[in-house]
Amino acid sequence: MAKMSEIPAAILEFFADEQGKTMEVKGTPGSGKTIFALTLLKALQGEGVYLSTRVDPDTLYRVYPWIKEVISEDNVVDATQSERAVATGRGAPGIKPLRYTTVPEFLKAVYIRTENMNNPVVIIDSWDAVASYTGYYEEKERGKLEHNICDFARRTKTKLIFIVEYTEQRPLDYLVDGVIITENYTYDERCLRRMWIQKLRGCEIRSPSYLFTLTGGVFNSFPFEDQKSKLEGIEKPIVPDPITDPRNTKSSTGIKHLDEVIGGYGWGSLNVFEGDYLPYAMLARAAFINTLNLNRKLFILSAKQKELLNEIHPFVNPQYRANVDLEIEEITEVEEMGENDRGAMVVFDLDNIEGDIDDIAAILRGKRCIAVCYMPAEGEERNASEIKSIASTHLKTKHISGVPCIYGVSPRTGIYALHLDTSDGYPTVNLTMIE
Repeated sequence: MAKMSEIPAAILEFFADEQGKTMEVKGTPGSGKTIFALTLLKALQGEGVYLSTRVDPDTLYRVYPWIKEVISEDNVVDATQSERAVATGRGAPGIKPLRYTTVPEFLKAVYIRTENMNNPVVIIDSWDAVASYTGYYEEKERGKLEHNICDFARRTKTKLIFIVEYTEQRPLDYLVDGVIITENYTYDERCLRRMWIQKLRGCEIRSPSYLFTLTGGVFNSFPFEDQKSKLEGIEKPIVPDPITDPRNTKSSTGIKHLDEVIGGYGWGSLNVFEGDYLPYAMLARAAFINTLNLNRKLFILSAKQKELLNEIHPFVNPQYRANVDLEIEEITEVEEMGENDRGAMVVFDLDNIEGDIDDIAAILRGKRCIAVCYMPAEGEERNASEIKSIASTHLKTKHISGVPCIYGVSPRTGIYALHLDTSDGYPTVNLTMIE
């Protein structure tokens, strides 16, 4: 999986002191607000109280079983005023309804549950429903209620998280110390999730947006990483064992998870990458290293991609470093390959193509080599549409909110975040699907 951080560092820094803090988490239904708040509670290692007006308490533990380690049964409060637990007799032990009368009584009920806690964290899900149940419908009266509860959090050193169902600006935004917006939307007809840090009082917001995933029922964000610095930071480079072919006549992409997603690169195939170069370069490095360490030929026509050789040199078996051929200038020259060059990788850009695309594809199939073509986003160069139409695989590479990503046009896939792991002394690319 790609490297993930449960909660962005700026948010953890915001909550790091022992002072009472308030945060509003905004977003449309299904955008990840509840999972974010619960994951934040876990990350803060505080004692939690979860007031739910939307999720049945029994369901909470079933959907998010890891919450049992974070919030005790006594502190999962049914804030819907439901008689369900009493009527059915199925209520979990200690889960009791929270009654609303006057504002002081409501705050007292919260205080009773937090007064003896160390680092108390209270999640109200959703605040709109709680405010409605208290009978404060008028904007002015609701403003007083919100002012009182924010003041309560500061005085009692409680970390209070409001979950709301709207995204527009409202008076509560000015009262709370932090505002987070979660959103899920479609990107090229695929699911994408992003968080916006709109406000963190007293903290510098270095990066306002983060991609995240809800894989496994846990909120995980993807931090920005400097790929070049990570490669240069490897003090003792190690030559990795090559990844074997996933099947006959198919070579590994150099990335195990990508092999699972697309099945590897077929011998005689044309594989097109379209989009931003830096995410592509991560994939190209992995393919180059693995191809050479399998003792196969690597033909590079692209001047830009030749620059990657200096980066991969320390991770290639010295016996196989001479397997790189930089002399050919056109794809048609692969006709001169020998029988022992099967499974070789030929890397080029659109401007390396001379001649009919169909003829070139036939040559590649005949020689059973692996062709990898990179083109910029929405390439309008000559041959761009033709080469995409006959490609065995067509993958798009994008930088989204500073995170390198990849997704398949053919075969069609969801969006995966990429992470460069150098902890073992060599570069490994991991993928995590955003869902």
